[in-house]
Amino acid sequence: MIYKTEFQGNQTLGLFCVTTEDTTYIPTNLKKTQIEKISKTLNTEVIPITIYNSFLIGLFSSSNSKYFFVPEIIKEEELKQIKEKIIKIVGVYTTIGNLILCNDKGCILSPYLRNKKEYFTKELKLKTEVTTISGLPFPGAFAYVTNKGGVIHKNCKDEELEILESILKVKLKVCEFYDGFPGAEILANSNGLIIPKTLRGQELSEIQEGLKIF
Repeated sequence: MIYKTEFQGNQTLGLFCVTTEDTTYIPTNLKKTQIEKISKTLNTEVIPITIYNSFLIGLFSSSNSKYFFVPEIIKEEELKQIKEKIIKIVGVYTTIGNLILCNDKGCILSPYLRNKKEYFTKELKLKTEVTTISGLPFPGAFAYVTNKGGVIHKNCKDEELEILESILKVKLKVCEFYDGFPGAEILANSNGLIIPKTLRGQELSEIQEGLKIF
């Protein structure tokens, strides 16, 4: 199922939301009709939250069905509605959505979080690797994955793609995005896909093929 929308006139949907197979976290300022359509499209419970008083949930967090990764600056009262096990990423980097790319099968960390790899592997029991995408340290921005498939920036290197597919256990399709950042543009899980109104044509077809959502 596919739903086209925008958030307060903004087309970068992935910056505002994060979803798993069961739960979608959204900003607190979305309309009721949008919330209902998001829930129906992704077949999830929808929970409005903020992170450090920000509506940019997707920028400041990353999640799979077990763990919810957030910066340590998140306020304690903001943690109460999060259902997954909360993992605070300690350090100077706060845009966790850009730095962590994960599904239920594995996790890709930015080189900025290289020192977290052992913790992710041994303590969280997540198959984890550190890599760039397109030579840049933002895997969460330059790719998007679910448990069924994924899409990745057109300038990715062959060795980067090989690492991602090995760790995340899905095939990723190389796609061209109008803003260059798959992680900022779309929202998806195994059940559905939410895209900006400006997305259409060949670009949409490639994303559907990569995520296996039709």
